[in-house]
Amino acid sequence: MEKTIFNEFNSGKKILHYQDKLARFFDAGKTLIVTEFDLTNKCNNNCPLCVGVKENGSELTWDEIKMIVSGLKKMGNQGVIISGGGEPLLHKDFVRTLELIKNTGMEIGLNSNGLALDREKALAIAKYCSYFRISLDAGTAEMYKKTHGMPEKSFLKVCENMRLMANVKEETGSAVSFTAGFLTGESTVCDMEKFVVLCRDCGVGAAQFRPFTGDSTDISGEYLRLKEKYETEDFKVRASLQKYARFEKGPERDYSRCRGMFFSTVVTADAKVFACLHHRQDPDFLIGDMRGEGKTFEEVWNSYRKWQVYESINLKRCPPYCRNDSFNTVLEDLEGDCIHKEFL
Repeated sequence: MEKTIFNEFNSGKKILHYQDKLARFFDAGKTLIVTEFDLTNKCNNNCPLCVGVKENGSELTWDEIKMIVSGLKKMGNQGVIISGGGEPLLHKDFVRTLELIKNTGMEIGLNSNGLALDREKALAIAKYCSYFRISLDAGTAEMYKKTHGMPEKSFLKVCENMRLMANVKEETGSAVSFTAGFLTGESTVCDMEKFVVLCRDCGVGAAQFRPFTGDSTDISGEYLRLKEKYETEDFKVRASLQKYARFEKGPERDYSRCRGMFFSTVVTADAKVFACLHHRQDPDFLIGDMRGEGKTFEEVWNSYRKWQVYESINLKRCPPYCRNDSFNTVLEDLEGDCIHKEFL
């Protein structure tokens, strides 16, 4: 079986591996690297701190999915993260969407709460996805009730589904990176070790920690303890270290503009394109409405509106340690004076 490689989930300098995209950035060309793709806003969980879209039950049609995927390919997009919005496994065209995207040559990442997983979907994930993360956010049914608003039977079902996915991965020899996620905060730290043990016992490849948006609870000591105690060659304990490192800096940013929006965007379940996944449905971040305006993805992405949004973004409205934060810091060096720049 091919060995799965887990990175450290620290993405800042990854942007430097796309010199062609950086060159096109200056020419407003094909800059997209990764797109968050919401198939549906429907969800089978009731998370009290949900950052998805509960306002409507929109879903992309199959024709819209084909049009958007085609547009992403034409714009040189490299990776598609299927997320939400809502719960992607609930979309009736979930399996063939994975096949469609993969056949274009783009890589697929999938974030899910895992409750609707079944063998058919697990086989498709094992075949087509580069990574699959189940957002569990608990090590016990009691914590799951707090974080997902769901009863014990749902927690047990997700645990069962994690074992199912682990078995399918082993059966098929899939190289998919199969992990489980845990959002850390003052109220959840107490469940971190139980979460790690549960992930290991369910056959998950890695237990991942990342902070609740706006919660700067320091977990560094506990994280290192758990990593030392439980990590093996086959089971990893990981954290979004670049986000936790931001706690020490406070709300101040190392950059003046969100240049990251040219390389990372989001397409929502009502066929709209927004500059940032953290601002789904915020009109100030709307680049275009494919359904409402009758436009293709390429037409929306190449519109003047994208530049208007870029010029108008007020970073004070943005959450700390957002997805673009680490490589926005790197991209800041693209501007500004440099003494003796002729002498490398």
